[in-house]
Amino acid sequence: MARLPAKDIDAIRHALDRFEAEVRAAMRAALVEARSGDGGVAGEVHDLGEESVADELRSVNSALAERHAHELRQAAEARRRIDSNEVDDCAECGGDIGVKRLLANPIAERCVSCEARRERTHAHAGTPRL
Repeated sequence: MARLPAKDIDAIRHALDRFEAEVRAAMRAALVEARSGDGGVAGEVHDLGEESVADELRSVNSALAERHAHELRQAAEARRRIDSNEVDDCAECGGDIGVKRLLANPIAERCVSCEARRERTHAHAGTPRL
């Protein structure tokens, strides 16, 4: 693939910097919430409803922390692709991902067509349909 102009690479790096900062801030907020225990739902008098909600909040916070960690790994991989001049190469077809797409989603690994195909073929089996 053709090498992107330096101004586009710089813009993608800045978009990735912003993305990482947002993820790190969200991760810190989720960790603070997780450390607070049950989020104040279960007070001194516990009942099954409060305990259930508190357990669900802990589960959600744990899932959020995992998602943020995954996003940070994706950001590290995007930086590797930038450094090796592969940032615009689609992982599926080898075509161009596109600067506009990378600015909007700096961790994108696939072009729009390949991502749409992947989303269709990897849809969750349990997704309700009409």
